[in-house]
Amino acid sequence: MEQSTFTILFFTILVFAMTPGPGTLALLSISTTRNFLSSMTFSVGLIIGDLSYLSLVVFSIDVLAQRIEPLIGIVRFIGAAYLMYLGYSQWTSGAIKLGDFKSNSSNKKDFIAGFVISGTNPKVMIFYLSVLPLMIDLTKVKLSYALQIILTVAWGLLTGLVVISLLGKQLKRIINSPNSAQLVNRISGTVMFLVGVSLFFCNYISMQT
Repeated sequence: MEQSTFTILFFTILVFAMTPGPGTLALLSISTTRNFLSSMTFSVGLIIGDLSYLSLVVFSIDVLAQRIEPLIGIVRFIGAAYLMYLGYSQWTSGAIKLGDFKSNSSNKKDFIAGFVISGTNPKVMIFYLSVLPLMIDLTKVKLSYALQIILTVAWGLLTGLVVISLLGKQLKRIINSPNSAQLVNRISGTVMFLVGVSLFFCNYISMQT
């Protein structure tokens, strides 16, 4: 994987990990009511759930590469458009509701809770199905290349979730403020939208050359 591709994928996943959603809000609740170990155990469950979806997508792409290669240009434009849609949705979303997530004291149960939240969220697979064709060469998805993709995504997720765990109280205070919550939505939405726009034009330019 080229360094530029690695960087774009990492920061896209980082923004995705920190965007308010079921897993992020549950992690915020844990980080402000319990200890760092509980937060990280829950985070590992979230990451494993995400990577399960990611692995299915990566290796399915490898199998289907030859069939969809003639349409890859269209697939990439659809993926870029989906990122822009996510950004727009985040920008226009309403107030963030942060409830009290009830997590048991067992680390095993924290892990399972994180895995279930991530593993039962279909938007995770849709995200990866949309994003990966934008950033990877579908004809080169061999084992080593796939592992590099998975490690890059894992690192981006872990970085975002660690930040949330360490700054839980401060982030919860921000989210509980309507004005600040709107600002969070608009910042994350803008970043996601701009990533989609940049990838859209990169794909357009590559098709012209």
